[in-house]
Amino acid sequence: MKRICFFVSVLLLMSCNKDGLDSTDLDELTDEKVFTDVGYTRRALYDLYGRMREVTANNSGSFSRLFDMNVTVAMLDNATDDGAGNTTRNAGTSPGIQKYITGAITATSNPVVNTHPWRFYYMAIRNANIFLANIDRCPMTVAEKTSSTNQARFLRAYFYHELFRWFGPLVITTKPIDPFAFDTTKREDLHTTVQFIVGEFDALARDGVLPDSWSGSDYGRATRTAAMAYKARTLLYAASPLFQASGVKWEEAAAAAMDLIHYADANGVHHLYEAPGEPEKSYTRLFNERNNPENILVYLRAPDNDLYNLFPAFNPWNVNKELTTVPTQWLVDCYDMKDGTEPILGYNADYSPVINPASGYDEQDPYANRDPRLNQSILHHGTTWPNVNKGPATVDIRTPNNWGSGYFLVKYLDDRIDHRSGGTTSMNFIMMRYAEVLLNYAEAINEASDDAGAREKAVAQLNRIRERAGITQPLNAADFTQSTLRQRIRKERRVELCFEEHRFFDIRRWKIAKELMNRPATGISIVSGKYVRKILDQRSYNERMNLAPLPNNETNNTPLIYQNPGY
Repeated sequence: MKRICFFVSVLLLMSCNKDGLDSTDLDELTDEKVFTDVGYTRRALYDLYGRMREVTANNSGSFSRLFDMNVTVAMLDNATDDGAGNTTRNAGTSPGIQKYITGAITATSNPVVNTHPWRFYYMAIRNANIFLANIDRCPMTVAEKTSSTNQARFLRAYFYHELFRWFGPLVITTKPIDPFAFDTTKREDLHTTVQFIVGEFDALARDGVLPDSWSGSDYGRATRTAAMAYKARTLLYAASPLFQASGVKWEEAAAAAMDLIHYADANGVHHLYEAPGEPEKSYTRLFNERNNPENILVYLRAPDNDLYNLFPAFNPWNVNKELTTVPTQWLVDCYDMKDGTEPILGYNADYSPVINPASGYDEQDPYANRDPRLNQSILHHGTTWPNVNKGPATVDIRTPNNWGSGYFLVKYLDDRIDHRSGGTTSMNFIMMRYAEVLLNYAEAINEASDDAGAREKAVAQLNRIRERAGITQPLNAADFTQSTLRQRIRKERRVELCFEEHRFFDIRRWKIAKELMNRPATGISIVSGKYVRKILDQRSYNERMNLAPLPNNETNNTPLIYQNPGY
C-alpha cells in the first residue's frame, strides 16, 4: 500500500524522552540498530501497544477519533442515537461528527478529523510486521523473544479486528508491504478477512501461548483471555446482518463466548467487579480501578483528571464554554426501573413516549426509582456532584445556561476526587471487559436458536449483569420470544456499555442505523415547572455509512483494492 510508509524512528518516538534519549538522532536509527538492541526492541513493542487507540494531545483524553479541537471530547457515541453535542465546533468546516449525523460521509471526505482509521491501523500493522520479521535478531532471551512475538501477533490481529469493524473486507498481509506493489496488493473478501482474524486469535488463545494475566508494571499486556474475547467478538460481528457474507453462524459466536465464560469462571480469571465496601457503586468504580478482575484488555493512560470537560460548559463545572459529548433522552429512556420493569415501551409518531402504566414511571419525576446505572453514568436535573472546583455543585436546568441535552456524562469520572482542582484517578480506557463477553454470548445464543433453552441461557447472563447493577428483580426467560428477547438484549447492551464506543458499531452491524439516525436527537428541559422533551438536532443517515469509505487514493491507484458500496 503506497501510502503506508515506515521508519524505525517512528517506533521509538513516543518513548524516547522518558529514558534520557532525547539527544539521540532518531532519523539515524536503522532496523539493524533497533533489533540488535534489547532496549530499543522493547520500546518498539511498547509503541505497538500505544497504537491500540489513537489518543493524542489533539483530542485531550477522548478515547475515539471524532474530535474537533484541542480541548474537545467527542466520542464515537456522538454519531449515534445515544449522544449529541459538538457537531459544529469549527466555523466554516464540517467536523467528523457533523458528517456522520447529516449523512455527509463520502470517499473524498475523511470521516475523522486528523488520521483516517484505514491509514492509522495499516501503519500499525506495518510496524507489527516489521517487528515480527526482525525480532529473531534481538539478543534478548528466548523466553522474552517468544513472549514478545506472541504479544506483537496479538496486537496485529487486534489492529485487523478494528479495521474489520470500520471497513469490512481487508487487505491481509503478514509481511511488510512493498509500497510500490500497486498492481498486486489485494483486498480480500469478507470470508477470508474474518477467517484470518479469527485464526490469529484462536492460535493465540491456545495453552501456553499467552499468560492469563500480567502483574506489576507489565499489567495491560496481551493475555490468553484477551485473545479468546476478541475471537468471540469478531465472530459475533461476523454473524450479524451486516457481515453475513462472512459465512459465520451465530452458533460459532455463542460457542466462542461460552468458551471464555467457562474458562474464566472455572479458573477465577475474570468476573464482574464488586467494589470493596460499597457494592452499590460497583458499576461506576470499575472504570477508575486500574487492575480489576472485570478488565480483559485496557488502554493504559496515566492517572489524570482530564475528562472533566464532559461536565456542563460553564463555571463552576468547567471553563471550556462548549458542549462536548452529552447523552440523549433516547438513551435515558432505556434505563429500567429499579425493580426491572420497563418505563418506556415505545414511541408515538411525534416521538412522545408510550409509558408502561405498570412500571410506576412518572414523567414529572422521571429519575426516581430507576436502574442505579443511570445515576452512576449520567448527570441530570437535581443531581449533586460532590467535588466540583473545591465544592459540590447541583444541576439545575431551569437556570439560564446552555444545558445542551439536559444530561451530562460522568461514567468515567471519579466522584472521590476534584477533577477541576488537580485530583487524579485511574482513567484507563477499558477495551474489553467481562460484562461485554456475557452480553456477546446472550446475543449470539438467542440468535442461534429460537427455543426456550436458548432463551434461558441468554437471560441467565443478562441477570448476572443486572444483579451487579442493583436491579432487584431478575428477568424471566419464559416472558420472552426470540424477537422480544433480542430487543431486551440490545437494550441491556446499550445501557451497560454506553459510551464505551460499542453503539456506533452495533447499530450498523444490526443494520438499524438507518431507522435510528433518521430521527432527531432529543433532550430534556423544564418549562413552566414541567419536564418537556426537546429536539437537539435533525439527522440524516445514508445506509452506505454502515461501513466507512476507504481513502479514495487507495482505490483509484490500486486496482485490486475496491471501494465499499455506495461511495
